[in-house]
Amino acid sequence: MYSLFEGASLKIAKNLIRVTGIQDTFALFDEKNLSNVGMEELLIQVLALNACNLLQTMKEDFIDREIDSEDQQDIVDDYVVENLRMMGLSTIKDGADLMEKCQDILGIAEKLRIYWTDKEDAKGPGPRYYCVKDVLRRLGNEKNFALHDALFEFMYTQHSHFIHYFKTLLDPIEPPAPEGSVPTVPSTSPAPSEGPVAERNFLLPDGEERPRE
Repeated sequence: MYSLFEGASLKIAKNLIRVTGIQDTFALFDEKNLSNVGMEELLIQVLALNACNLLQTMKEDFIDREIDSEDQQDIVDDYVVENLRMMGLSTIKDGADLMEKCQDILGIAEKLRIYWTDKEDAKGPGPRYYCVKDVLRRLGNEKNFALHDALFEFMYTQHSHFIHYFKTLLDPIEPPAPEGSVPTVPSTSPAPSEGPVAERNFLLPDGEERPRE
């Protein structure tokens, strides 16, 4: 299992935003919103939906066994804070306001996680579907099918991006090929990192190395 060094969760969060940023998508949600809910409340609900989505994606076996739950939560916290910074809400005056908004979002996200613990719906449409329905209810958009479809597609697209990101992040460095063999390297594989394999380093997406435990 990896133990994140100080600042790594923020670096991962920023890379996730770069890969899966919601700025353009949020403009679409704002356009489709038919309720009296303002842009700020809409943003809070969408960020909560996506924070829950990210946290639950990290419960996938290949991520969960490599990044412990405390580090996962740090990544989600930083992801929410950095998204709020980038959206530049006028009501956020200082760091205290920022953290208060972040806690509001994380509180909603935690409530949405209940849909992953409901064992009675094993054959139903799935927890992400019910998360979207819950958010639509909070926004007063229960009958807004255009926004429903946009949020539902957003959830699954983001989930796919999260999975791809963490597969790239956690892809292990392959050991040297046996002497005399010719390894097959797919053309799409990234170039191997420099340095001895014995150090068992892994790379953050921006190329920064850190030792693996």
